[in-house]
Amino acid sequence: MIHDSMSMGTAGIVCIVSMLIVFAVLLILYAATMIMGTVVGKAVKKPAAAKAAAPKAVAAPAAPKQDDGELMAVIAAAIAAIEGRNPMVRNREDLD
Repeated sequence: MIHDSMSMGTAGIVCIVSMLIVFAVLLILYAATMIMGTVVGKAVKKPAAAKAAAPKAVAAPAAPKQDDGELMAVIAAAIAAIEGRNPMVRNREDLD
């Protein structure tokens, strides 16, 4: 511990050196993370290349598009019921 008072110049130097140390360690951590990401990325790409050589399966037909309006209304009513609110369900024709 420091028992004597420190001059402003000394305190400034201590502050700047401390900040430089912190940023140097952060830079080292950043570099280590980037290096590890590169090494792991190369290790992951090798098995993916082997899978690409395998014959591709025929894609399944896409599911038909459906209207999710009714499903959303049922989910909204269920949430309102759980929360204890009284959901007012109106027909769209009533509003026109």
